[in-house]
Amino acid sequence: MGDSRSTLVHDVRNQLSAMLMLISLLEKVELTSDIHVRLSTSAAELRTVLAEPDLASGTHHDLDTVLDAFLEVLTDVEKTQLPEEFVSLRADVVARIPMTSALWASLTQL
Repeated sequence: MGDSRSTLVHDVRNQLSAMLMLISLLEKVELTSDIHVRLSTSAAELRTVLAEPDLASGTHHDLDTVLDAFLEVLTDVEKTQLPEEFVSLRADVVARIPMTSALWASLTQL
């Protein structure tokens, strides 16, 4: 069980790190101020989860709510607002959100 827990923790951390990388890139793109504020909020919340020394025991985080809010921001960022090179990155991260929720659910049930 320890190996499976370690693998899940590693996978969740990797997914969250990818999301934070996209946020860092999007913060440099000209978007509405509301979107920038919401991206910053999402980044802070994701960093809080990542900063947890023992993510496996960090069940007090409501990661699903954090991910839902982040998905709303990404949905509100219209593809037409993004430079072409960011469209596929955005789509990749949007696809990662349900995977991360599933990984988190598995982790918190161990």
